[in-house]
Amino acid sequence: MPTAADLIRASLREIGVLAAGEAGSGDDLTDGLDTFNRMLDQWAAERLMIYTTTRTTWTIVANDGQYTVGTGADVSVVRPAFVSQVNFIDTSTNPDTEYTLQRHTEDSWAAVRLKAQTSKFPTSYYYNPTFANGTLDLWPVPTASGLTGALYAPQQIAQLAALTTSVSLPPGYGEAIVKNLALKMLPSYERQPNPILVEQAKLAIGIVKRVNKRLSDASLDAAALIGNSQGRNSYSIYES
Repeated sequence: MPTAADLIRASLREIGVLAAGEAGSGDDLTDGLDTFNRMLDQWAAERLMIYTTTRTTWTIVANDGQYTVGTGADVSVVRPAFVSQVNFIDTSTNPDTEYTLQRHTEDSWAAVRLKAQTSKFPTSYYYNPTFANGTLDLWPVPTASGLTGALYAPQQIAQLAALTTSVSLPPGYGEAIVKNLALKMLPSYERQPNPILVEQAKLAIGIVKRVNKRLSDASLDAAALIGNSQGRNSYSIYES
């Protein structure tokens, strides 16, 4: 398993700063680690660079509809830039039953007039990626006891604490890291990018993103179902 220093040396060799077998100076490696972590920070904001989704549970308190999301917060997880889904679990049943909540967009959440409305169970959620912790609202505000929340969120790659930190990632990331880290370190050494390296870096990123692409369920607005069985009014482009 390579360390952060191993990958940084490989990147420095890509741009000709190090020759085969050279260990590199402490300053080169330290600067490389800083650049490495900045690259990982940037990747954390790109959904397709994130390979896994975590499920984090927390206790929903009766009559409390708002929760902070972040390390040590109400929902204790590394603050996610993206949320895939939020559900609630009714623990009064045997076995526990998990229910899907509908997601609010910024527009639909702003349109909710009675944000303090209460109900036994929530039906929807709104996630606002505030900083340093995100903010999660459940609506209506649940009044039932015995509820647990379940937040599904893509979990970004952790920052590297030291040059000796081992880097264990799925297939494809090693090449993507070495080639793209090499490009990011070029300006520090006042060197021009090699066109072959640029293409290799693009290809490596593309492979990772293709692997990280996830299938999603198709959805359809109920209003588009003309003559639906529930007898609701339906929208038609042929009607004025």
